[in-house]
Amino acid sequence: MAPGLLAVAQHAKDQGVHTATVRFDGIDRKYMYYIPSAYDAKARLPIVFFIHGYGASAQIGVDVLGPQFHQRADRDGAIVVYPEATSKHWNDRLGGSFPATDTIDDVAYINHLIDLFISDFKGDPRRVYVSGSSNGGMMTYRLSVDIPGKIAAIAPFISAISPQVAATSVDAEPIPIIITSGTADSVIRWDGGPVDVINTPRLLSGDQNVAYWVARNATKTNAKVRVLPDITPDDESTVEIQHYPGRYDVVLYKIIGGAHRHPTLREPGKPLVPGQNMDYNSFETVWDFMMRYKK
Repeated sequence: MAPGLLAVAQHAKDQGVHTATVRFDGIDRKYMYYIPSAYDAKARLPIVFFIHGYGASAQIGVDVLGPQFHQRADRDGAIVVYPEATSKHWNDRLGGSFPATDTIDDVAYINHLIDLFISDFKGDPRRVYVSGSSNGGMMTYRLSVDIPGKIAAIAPFISAISPQVAATSVDAEPIPIIITSGTADSVIRWDGGPVDVINTPRLLSGDQNVAYWVARNATKTNAKVRVLPDITPDDESTVEIQHYPGRYDVVLYKIIGGAHRHPTLREPGKPLVPGQNMDYNSFETVWDFMMRYKK
């Protein structure tokens, strides 16, 4: 274990959700993780990280994703890890937007967790995946630039990369990516610009974000486009899928009319949620996408 790191919770390896803490750079950092029913201590297992958004927590990640991600983890024999930010915000490399975390080395923290789950849980270093939402999505973009060699595929939700990061990383190692963004998102605007909630510097527009990834991953520039059936017309949104094929695919789920929410299928008897598309389950979709790739 590297200097300055001290695990202060015994790792449980029985099936289910567990909570642990690691002391990192003088701070006790909490994280949660899910062990699948098919866990085999002798097998190399995929590891899926989900990075929560601003104001959220590892527990909220478990509550929101657990019903979908854990079912898929049981099916595929994967471990799911939910890191937790300090001050409920990740240092996503935008700078100045949230001073309390500008000096927090979240890349090193998450990189340490990757190594920990590879060494202690026999995680597969060729099958490490990262998904994140909002500020967690922007942290996912940062990880794709700072430690691309550790990650097989990424799935950022309702977020975009900043011009500063994009300008310095177009030659970074390619990584398959599936992007989920809404055109009516009032927080991470499809047209780009600042994020008023935390005074974030300007972000790329949805189209510019995709163009960055098409260039970085050297995919075909003409997308294969299809539209999902509008099975819930009352949600006032539709889903356009843009697939830019290549060795490192770029896929955009463009939620036309979608707000700052994750698309999900409508449960019987449950009401509509304003701004939330209910034509497909985005969590299951990104899981299936990520599992197709290895380093």
